Amino acid sequence: MVSTSNGNLEEDSKQQPEYDRRSEVEAFEDSKAGVKGLFDAGLTKIPRIFHNKKAILENNSAADAANMIIPVIDFEGLGGSRRVEIVNMIRDACGSWGFFQVINHGIPQDMMDKMLQNIRHFHEQDFEAKKPFHSRDVKKKVTYNSNFDLLVAPTANWRYSLYCVMAPNPPQPEEFPYICRDIMIKYGEHVMSLGCTLFELLSEALGLDPDHLKGMGCSEGLYMIGHYYPPCPEPDLTLGFSSHTDSGFLGVVLQDQMGGLQVLHQDVWVDVPLLPGSLIVNIGDTLQLLTNDKFKSVHHRVVAKQIGPRISVASFFRMHFQEGSDSKSLGPMKELLSEEKPAIYRETNMDEVLMVRYNKGLDGSSLLSHFKLTELTLHCPSDDLRPPVIDLAGVGVEDQRVKIVDQVREASREWGIFLVTNHGIPSGVLDGMIDGIRRFHEQDGEIKKTFYSREQTRRVKYSSNIDLFQSRAANWRDTLTISLSVSQHLEPEELPEICRNVSMEYITQVTRVGEIVFELLSEALGLKPSYLNELECARGRTFVCHYYPPCPQPELTLGATKHTDPAFLTILLQDQIQALQVLHDNLWINVQPVPGALIINIGDLLQILSNDEFVSPMHRVIANKEAPRTSVASFFTGAVEPPTTYGPIKELTSEGGTPALYKEFTVREYLNKFFGRAINESGLQLFRL
Repeated sequence: MVSTSNGNLEEDSKQQPEYDRRSEVEAFEDSKAGVKGLFDAGLTKIPRIFHNKKAILENNSAADAANMIIPVIDFEGLGGSRRVEIVNMIRDACGSWGFFQVINHGIPQDMMDKMLQNIRHFHEQDFEAKKPFHSRDVKKKVTYNSNFDLLVAPTANWRYSLYCVMAPNPPQPEEFPYICRDIMIKYGEHVMSLGCTLFELLSEALGLDPDHLKGMGCSEGLYMIGHYYPPCPEPDLTLGFSSHTDSGFLGVVLQDQMGGLQVLHQDVWVDVPLLPGSLIVNIGDTLQLLTNDKFKSVHHRVVAKQIGPRISVASFFRMHFQEGSDSKSLGPMKELLSEEKPAIYRETNMDEVLMVRYNKGLDGSSLLSHFKLTELTLHCPSDDLRPPVIDLAGVGVEDQRVKIVDQVREASREWGIFLVTNHGIPSGVLDGMIDGIRRFHEQDGEIKKTFYSREQTRRVKYSSNIDLFQSRAANWRDTLTISLSVSQHLEPEELPEICRNVSMEYITQVTRVGEIVFELLSEALGLKPSYLNELECARGRTFVCHYYPPCPQPELTLGATKHTDPAFLTILLQDQIQALQVLHDNLWINVQPVPGALIINIGDLLQILSNDEFVSPMHRVIANKEAPRTSVASFFTGAVEPPTTYGPIKELTSEGGTPALYKEFTVREYLNKFFGRAINESGLQLFRL
């Protein structure tokens, strides 16, 4: 596990005066001297643009990784009997690590030594000799600068770099820096040859013909970067290279013996060992996309050091920005797809990949998230299965009630969701509530603005996405929220006039249904009918009234991302637009609208109380382009104030039998933890013993 420490970072940040970061970045860029110039000037404190809070908080050591060793693959005998063995080793390394080192790869040692030496000479020569190459024009074939993403990244890194397009349209010899011209051309030719060999082996590791990846153009482009990491006076405050993945198909890295490269493996930073004569090979984002996650492009970084300099040469197999660059379509290979393993990524091209990389910079997030398809493609919705529908007619008749309780028990165990009919709420109230909420959302924006708020204490408010600032992706919906979680009394004038009367009536009616359902759930657990109501599970209520407008690109988003409910129970009223899906046996099941029915959903809190006897299911809402969808979710959250302690029901646990699976909690505590993060993961693990 990556260890973290709060240290004095917060206190230090308070003591530091405000500064104009943009001005500092511009001054650093205008100097064109880079970090080498800062080091040569004898600075003892690094400028604040290099301060990396994540680097400060994370433990840079890899002490926990003592038993983790990046695979080393010997290419000796590749042309003979060892080829199958080598292919198997590459398959394992690419699937688990995304990194491996190769020895006996065919590039002479003296050539590698000279390449590192001449890159160092380039960076350490007189500033005026380097200045003509200083540029941020990505269309140029040879450039020199510090941090390609200096103007967009949240923090600068402690390094300077020489960039060169080596294939398919290399610079003229005279365009290279004279001091490293010949060796760059020769070394580039050897790397291209090694790359062809690697792509053959990778193709075979995927079960394809050796020429498959080469035939897709993976080996056509080569972009070479010569990095220089000067000694850093404050290495604990910055990084030589922030955590990132590589955008291309494949990377081949030559490094000196200074060390500093680390790979993130199983949430631990693992040092890449110094192995004389070796080259480091890593899978890039685009190859992970092509293999549909069969091979992994993993995060890696370079730590800063007080000693040095450190020299490395990274050769990336990919096209770069230039006239005539390849923009052919790239997507998961059809040979690797099946009904069980559908495409995870949409099609793209290298131009778009590079634009995303250069626009985002090294912000710590995965480049692939930009191309990942929504959850809609990961599990095909099934119409062969449907959640149970339970008729509550006769719930007051003893023999019929027993049958209904049995159905509720089975549905709550197997599905966690079921529909109820004949629940007692008149169809006119149901239809009126849907119509009233729709009219609220479709009225003039200036009227709705008066209800817009993200204040936790406001009882009636209108907003979009409760987790907007925590979630990585917003959902396609707006929401009117009516909260009775603390005070049970609601004045009619607090509600929007356009849906006031019907909302008051619906709240009364659905609360009564909730109390009846809690009775049935109590009996289904073998408890007296009033048990859950006596625990005040129906006391706190929040009514969340969603509006999902037609979406012009429904395949790219969701109305509600997958989630469980942080409540004891949810009663959902929906219109007749099909959109709700529940995850059952790893399949997304459509919850088909049934006229007059209400949807009952077990929440996280009831799963805890029942000690996993009942399940709180993942569910989501898909977007559609045809028509708006309206729904009203009534969350029964229990007693929030004054705080009541809940936990697994003692009658359902025993010392010699089933132990309690969860720790005790208050509703406020659960809600704070649930909404303190993105909601697409269950909050149950936060309280599991």
